[in-house]
Amino acid sequence: MITLLMLIECEETRNKLEEIFVTFYKDMFITAYSILKDHHEAEDIVQEAILRLSKHLDKISEVKCRETRAYVVIIVRNLAINTYNKRSSLILLESYDVKTLNENEVFLIENHMIRIELSKEIAEHLENLHPTYADILTLKYYYELSISEIGDLLGITENNASVRLSRARLAFKEMIEKKGVDYEKSV
Repeated sequence: MITLLMLIECEETRNKLEEIFVTFYKDMFITAYSILKDHHEAEDIVQEAILRLSKHLDKISEVKCRETRAYVVIIVRNLAINTYNKRSSLILLESYDVKTLNENEVFLIENHMIRIELSKEIAEHLENLHPTYADILTLKYYYELSISEIGDLLGITENNASVRLSRARLAFKEMIEKKGVDYEKSV
């Protein structure tokens, strides 16, 4: 991995990536290994995650913090899941039509997420969602990544990222409604 980092010309980028690697290697490896159950594939995923992070270092202001750890683990987990699915020849997208939300519902969901004042409340809600949905909502709304950036980081197409985001918004909406939040009155 250090050899790979030496190929990066910008010293600041190289140092930041090296610090991320050293700080979070154990977390990244354990995350990948817990999914893949293969030492070599887990190592490959860690390297792939570092390479993908190099394109999005502007999203990381401080290396040694919980947010950066979460960001790195989300990327590793999704890369590992993609590798596992490819290895298992699983199809990620189901053949049924995806229910899409109208513009008003999307606006209402985004407004509700913005209005939640405490990050603990957001984390609590996200813990109740499927990890794939929680990850994509975190990347979209917390890290403010575009669909193309999310697709790039997760190793999926923009279309797949858009479908996952749509499903995540819908799942979030349904979960919040079950808890008694009325979107029509929250706007």
